[in-house]
Amino acid sequence: MNIVTIADCPAYTAEDNAVAKEFISPSACKLKNLSIAHITIPAGVKIKKHYHVESEEVYQVISGEGIMHINGKESLLRSGQAIAIEIGQWHTIDNQSDKPLEMIVTCSPPWSFEDQVFESE
Repeated sequence: MNIVTIADCPAYTAEDNAVAKEFISPSACKLKNLSIAHITIPAGVKIKKHYHVESEEVYQVISGEGIMHINGKESLLRSGQAIAIEIGQWHTIDNQSDKPLEMIVTCSPPWSFEDQVFESE
């Protein structure tokens, strides 16, 4: 049995200032087909628009809210809500509030930096 304390996991701060703590992944346990991370998006931050080549993704908001953008459509995503993101869908989330947006993000197959394609600037 491997119980993980999320607060003890190393944090990765992305270029856009989102902070990820991956707590379930092939590198952390024996599961091979998914990864789960706690993501914090600071107030006023929009993550970089991207899509995944191989991974399906689920954003589950645990506190705060953000404007979810998928393939040109947008909707407010609030605490207690989740959204599925299909392979190849351009997406971003924008925290326009004055509070952090906290999410649990699940990817299958597991997240990898190489699986992301970012929009050209």
